[in-house]
Amino acid sequence: MGHLNIIGAGRLGRTLGRLWQEGGTFQIQSVYNRSPASALAAIEFIGAGQVARSIASMPKANYWLIACTDSEIANVAQQLAQTGLVDDQAIVFHCSGALSSEVLTPLKPASVASAHPVHSFAKPEYSLGTFAGSSVTLEGDNPAVERLANIFTAIDGETLAIDPESKSLYHAGSVIASNYLTTLMDLSLQSFAAAGIERDNALRLLTPIVMQTVENNMALGPEKSLTGPIARGDLETVEAQVESLTAVDDQLAVCYRHLGLACVKLARRGPLSKESAAKLIELLSEPTR
Repeated sequence: MGHLNIIGAGRLGRTLGRLWQEGGTFQIQSVYNRSPASALAAIEFIGAGQVARSIASMPKANYWLIACTDSEIANVAQQLAQTGLVDDQAIVFHCSGALSSEVLTPLKPASVASAHPVHSFAKPEYSLGTFAGSSVTLEGDNPAVERLANIFTAIDGETLAIDPESKSLYHAGSVIASNYLTTLMDLSLQSFAAAGIERDNALRLLTPIVMQTVENNMALGPEKSLTGPIARGDLETVEAQVESLTAVDDQLAVCYRHLGLACVKLARRGPLSKESAAKLIELLSEPTR
């Protein structure tokens, strides 16, 4: 069993820490967060570990997870390198989807890598039961990648390699599918609210169609899953919706129009005619009045 130190045990760090601790993959040794209270909450959730008051006070470990925000990873790597705690036998990795393992270069000759779980860690309690089957993209030094593949497989993750130079594009795709989907839900709820439908009723109304849409996309692909007025070339309906949204909130109308333009492009890969597409593009490209 390896010994793991965690720097930045937020929602991701504490979820992975508990899965590894409970699965016997790691013994969680030490946790450092900027707030000692937050570190204490993390080890209580994980069920193991000791609170570290600083990075320099952490004990040596053969595995280190840097799970702080992307903007802090480079600075933390420098701080950790200066402590002399990391030797050439250690594995150091971060879980950023946007950054490559290169940001951990100051920690060499340790073996460094990035391991990004394609999973939403909105609530760790939920993620404990839903992480299995999630993909984890890996890149970095071969020894670290090989060991991390085994470590994530042990908690039922599915690993795949990624080109470090493609991480920004890859992460953008993840953001669009996850974060933007959440934002779309909020925009939808705003529209329902403007129509006088309470939030709980709107969520209840939306659940079946949203879940079915997700299932359709995963099974059929976007081209065969697109339905609605743009897919049908229903110009009058789209025009009425733009006008209604504009009367309520310009931002809602702007989002509808911009997403509508992308929707037209997708619909053209289906049965939408060139003529209908041109009319929709003209309508959706007009500035909000």
